[in-house]
Order: sequence, then C-alpha cells, then structure tokens
Amino acid sequence: MFSKNNTMKTSIVAMFIVVATVGNLQAQTDDDGIAGLSLSQILNLDVITVSKKVQKSSDAPATIYVVTRQTIENRGYRNLQDLLEDIPEVEIQKKSSSEFSNYYTLRGVGGNEKFVILLDDVRINSTTGTPHVVGANYALTNVKRVEVILGPASALYGVDAFSGIINIITNTGAKIDGGKLTSSYGRFGTTDYGFVYGKKFGEEASFALTANFSQSNEPKLADYYRDDYAWYHSQYKTQGLVRLAPFLPDVIFPVKVEEYETPSEASFIHSALNFKDFEFAYHRNSESHNTSVGGLPDFNIYTKNAVYKIAIQSLSGKHKWQSENDKWHLHSSISYGSYKLDPKSKFVNTFSGYNDAFKFASSRSTKVEEQLNFNPTTDHSLIAGFLYEDISALPKSGDLPKKFDPNQAADVQQIYYIGTDFTDRNGNDLTIFQDFFYLEYQNYGAFLQYQGKLQKNLELTAGGRFDNNTRYGSSFNPRLGLVFSPLEKTKLKALYGEAFLAPSPYKAYQHYGAFITVNDNGGFTTDENEIAGLFGPFWHLPNPDLKPEQLRSYELSASHYLGENLVVSGNAYLTRISDLITVDGAPNQEFKGVPVGFAEIPINSGLAILKGGTVKLDALLKIGDANVTAYAAYSYSAGKIEDDNGAIIRNNIPFSAKHTLKSGIEVTYGKLNFSPRLIMRSKSFHPTLQDDSGDFLTNESYTVFNLYARYSNLVTHGQFKASLFLRVENATDKRYYNISSEGGSFFPQTPQDPRRISAGVTLAF
Repeated sequence: MFSKNNTMKTSIVAMFIVVATVGNLQAQTDDDGIAGLSLSQILNLDVITVSKKVQKSSDAPATIYVVTRQTIENRGYRNLQDLLEDIPEVEIQKKSSSEFSNYYTLRGVGGNEKFVILLDDVRINSTTGTPHVVGANYALTNVKRVEVILGPASALYGVDAFSGIINIITNTGAKIDGGKLTSSYGRFGTTDYGFVYGKKFGEEASFALTANFSQSNEPKLADYYRDDYAWYHSQYKTQGLVRLAPFLPDVIFPVKVEEYETPSEASFIHSALNFKDFEFAYHRNSESHNTSVGGLPDFNIYTKNAVYKIAIQSLSGKHKWQSENDKWHLHSSISYGSYKLDPKSKFVNTFSGYNDAFKFASSRSTKVEEQLNFNPTTDHSLIAGFLYEDISALPKSGDLPKKFDPNQAADVQQIYYIGTDFTDRNGNDLTIFQDFFYLEYQNYGAFLQYQGKLQKNLELTAGGRFDNNTRYGSSFNPRLGLVFSPLEKTKLKALYGEAFLAPSPYKAYQHYGAFITVNDNGGFTTDENEIAGLFGPFWHLPNPDLKPEQLRSYELSASHYLGENLVVSGNAYLTRISDLITVDGAPNQEFKGVPVGFAEIPINSGLAILKGGTVKLDALLKIGDANVTAYAAYSYSAGKIEDDNGAIIRNNIPFSAKHTLKSGIEVTYGKLNFSPRLIMRSKSFHPTLQDDSGDFLTNESYTVFNLYARYSNLVTHGQFKASLFLRVENATDKRYYNISSEGGSFFPQTPQDPRRISAGVTLAF
C-alpha cells in the first residue's frame, strides 16, 4: 500500500493485528469527568466549536476529533504540533519553510494560514491571515480538551476558516484549584518548563495563570546527513564559498565562515479571570527559529543570528447572559489581537546577497461580536450574530539593510534595498528606497444558523454567513448538514460547506530579493571605478490585485459501535478550490528599472479538486488491572489541479501523501502509563520542482515511531504529587525527509531530526 518495502508492509499488518486484538482516543480520568465510561460514551462528549453551541460530538455536523486532558497526558503531547501530528488527515512537513518552519496540510489543503486557532473561543493566530509557526508556541500546559474540526468553517467563523478550526479549551482557576510545575531536559540541549496555577475566590470568581517556555540548540543536521551537506563540509566550512544564486549556479561567492548554530525558542502565556458571567483573558505566544534550516548549504549560512521571531497577543472580554426560562442566551465579546515579526528577524542567504537582511511586519485587529441563541424547544435552536472588525497591517517588508524601528514612520528611516547603496563609476547615486505598504480596512459580518430535528432520528443544520470587507469585497458562505441515526449505534452524516480565503496582506504585498553591483560585462563587482549599474538575480514581487480563493466541500461520514468499547468510523470528502493563489515566474524581468534574472509574482490561476477519506478503528479493553486503549486510522488523499482552461496541470496534490497510517496504543497499569505511536506516510509531492521527466519531486515513504512513558504520583504528600516521564521521538533514529515548501535555494526534501530523547518531572500542589 505504501511502497514495495516488505518491512513497512509487515509493520502495517502488525499494528493492525495489535489494534484488532487489544482493541482509544480517550482514556478514563476523574479530571475529565469520564471515569468509568465506556468508549462509546467517551467518544460522544459535549463539544462547542462546530456550531457555537453545546452538543454531542456524534450529533455535530462536522468531522471532529476531541482530545481530552487525559489523552494529552497519556501521550505526552506538549504542544499543538505534537497533538495535530496524530490527527487523521493532518499532514505536517517539518523544517520545510524558512519563515514558518513547519508546513501544515489539512485534507490536502496546504497552508498554516488556512485554519483558525482558538483559545477558549478567542482567535489566537494571526489576525490578518499571515502564515506563521504552529508548534511549541501553542503549549498544552493547561488544557481541558482540544476540539479539531476538519473542513470549511466560514459559515460561522469567517473568511479564512478555510480548512478547519482548532479550539483549545482550558480549565478555569476554580477547576485547577492548585498548581503544577513541569520541567524536562533532553538531547541537543532541549529544555521545556511549564507552570499552571489556579485559585478560586469565594463562590463566583477564579483566576488561572499558565506559562510555558522551551528552547533547544537543535541537532547539527550537517553531521547526520553528510551527503546532503557535502558542500558545507568541502566548500563552505573549509573555504568560505557559496553560490551566488540558484539561477547563476556557476558563480562562486566568498563569504565569512560562521559556526553552525540553529537554536530555537518558544513561549506561551495565558491568564484568565472569571467573575460571575464575565471572563477576561490575556494570551501571548512567541517563537523563533533559524531561517537557514532546510536550506541548501550552497545558498544559506547556518548562523545563530539568522532567526525568524514572531509574537502573537490577544486580549479579550466576554459576557454570557441567559433568560430565566433558559430559552434565550446572549454571548457578547470584544477582543484585540496583534501579530508582530520581530525587527531583529533576518535572513543570511542568496536572496540577501549574503548580507544581513532584516524583516519586519505587524498587524492588529479589534473585534466586537454579539451572538444570540434561541432555543424554543429542546429539538430546535436558532443562532444569529453580527460582528465588526477593524484591521490594520504593515505586510512583511522586503529585505532590509538595518533593523526597522516600529516607533518611526518608514519614510523617515531612509531604508534602501540591499545592494543599492553605491555610486557608479560616473558618480551617480544608485540608491533605491524600499516600498512599504500600510493597510487599514474593516470587516462587517452577520451569520444565521438553524438546527432542528426533522424526525426523531434525523437532524438538520442550515446556515450561512455574509461578510463585507472594505479591502477585497463581500462573500457569502453557506453550510448544510444532515445527521441520521438509522440504528441506535449508527450515525450517518451528509455535509456541505463553502469557504472564502481572503488574500492576506502577506500574500498580496510581500516582496523580497536583493541587488548586486555589476560591471559592463554583467559581472559582480564592488569597485566604484568599475560599477556600471545594478542587477537583481531574483525577486518576488507584490500583487495587490489578488482575488480570494473559494472552496466548496462535500462530505459523507459514518460511525458504528461494535459493542460499547469498539468503534469503526469513516468519512469521504470531495473539495473544489477555485482561483488558487499560486506563483508565476519568468526570466529576464525588471524591477525598479533594474534588470532581474528571474522574477515571480503571486497570481490567481487554476482549480484544485481534492478527494479522500479515512477509515478509523478505536478500541478500549480492560485486562486485569490494566486499561488498554488503541486507535488506527488509514487516510487516503488524492486529487488534481487544472488550469483556467480545464487542462490538467498535475495529477497530484502538493504536500500531501496519498496513503497515511496513524496508530497507537496506551497502556495504563496502576501508576505506570506507556504510549507507543506510529506514523506511516507514503511519498508527498513538491509544489513546484520537477525532475527531468517532468514529474514533481517527492520524498521517500517512511515510518516514524514515537514513545512516551510516565510514572504518576511517584511521591505523594497531601496535595503534593511528583511524577516522572520519558519522551522519545523518532525512536528508531531513522534518517528521513519531508517535502520543502520552497525551491531553488532549499532542499527539495528537507532532512529531519534524528532521535530526540527527553526526560522530566511534574510537580502538582
């Protein structure tokens, strides 16, 4: 199924045998309020994200995965990246991007900006759709559960809820009623520290504080993949040589040799004050990583100063009111969110001419929303809402020769394009000053949704949302869902939804590249007696006229309980995305009146047709004093992309493996918990690069094992409890590759981390 490799086939068969024998997703815990429940009850918990109201997950008109606090603890998930890696139909290409490190694909829809992340129903990813890192900066230190919804959600959540919604739901201070400290240390100087504290004040007030900090020196991949880094060892490290540009590979360029250092850091802070029907919350997360990781050593410098650091903040206030007869509910909220690319962020690579190329970007949003729920009977409900959002943004700048000062207007900072601060041999000033784009716009939205039982075993969901945006126009996104129960233990769902992905300021306005000074023959020179003019080896140019992408999705799903503790489920989907935002490039272009060797620009072109589905088995078994839970999910993903005339451009989907198996077991025996997990992926396809035959480049299929073990309550004294844990990632120390989101100066297949081991302690009080 995955390849001709017999070992891989044997592993698949073995894992299915284990699952079928012992028979997950959730374990049993008093903290989650599900102790002693059967698997059918555990997999049918209350959720809120799908329809903005409380309902059973089996009745929710969507494919939803609910990961409880106990599952998070049993599997050792530290952050959202860990959790999403085990969710079916979610694929992560790690270390594939210089800017946002990991590239996410949900059901074949690629892009970190195409799903919305909520924290207690408040958005905590970029307010303007800027793609960014989703990893250790979204810590799960204090989580009640995480709800992952796959598929379009624009009918309730707006124009960039394109491929899904993730809602991290936390415990209140009253629920925590104490504190917890977590500390771990691991290979490559990796540390992770977490803190949670919650307290109740009287009967109507509580406060919770969560903080998590992590950092790592990261593995020196050049030592683990010596063939891939041959240029680093033979040319750069010994002679300080790099290539000038992918389009001029024969031009060798001397640079200063730097020590290989690629550290990463992340932080997460969240505080919440609950008082009666009010809640006030603050959140901040940040992440920094090296911008050269995943880049070819011919064109990138692996220096610790080449970092990309983002910070996201939100401040929110919410109020809930309900009538005495409980038929009317009013949810009022106001929130402020901001995104900032740290001015110290920079690249040192071919695009910057191997100079320090700083970056800056920022955005902010203020949003007011009112939602009214009306429940005339227990079988019928109506939700209506409206919102106003005020947005401003400074999209990602070009490569800057110095740090941007956010406290000054760009035009007074005299910032020029790198490589233009020269005079030619005739004394002419060649300086070209940077373009900056300041945007301000508003969004007005309204949504309406009806849910009701047409018959005892048939429920209808119908609704839609209208948005009017002063930057890119208006959109309407409907949804329709039918949930049918032909038998007591069987659920069938038929779903339709549309979504609308606005062209973010990042996509429409970002531009990058560098100029070099050349002589009469076009050769590089810095001798002012020889400089005849400028030349740009490569440029990515802005396109303010980009249009939105539009998505339509059709889905069927079914689940059936084979007894109380064995569940079989599956889904199939068909998705069509029109007006794809892609990139078009050509040689011998011009920018700012300067010749450019190769220039590209974002455009709308083509139609993507995606199809796939998942078959999943969950089981729970009690053997003596041990609880054994297991899951196995096989996912299929395929599709094609057509041009505007209907001709097939490619018969595959970029960043998406056709076959994926995710499986795992949790064993809990007394105080000991052990959780091995497996991820198997067939090859994934590169978005742009092709071989000599015209086939898109791929990585090789692979299997990765992750292990987690915990010994709980090793020491107890009153409320004080101490637990130990061990985490092993890539336990077999496999050398494998993910697909890069970039081309030219990046590895087509990016080398992945070797075995990572960490151990730690949790102290509860």
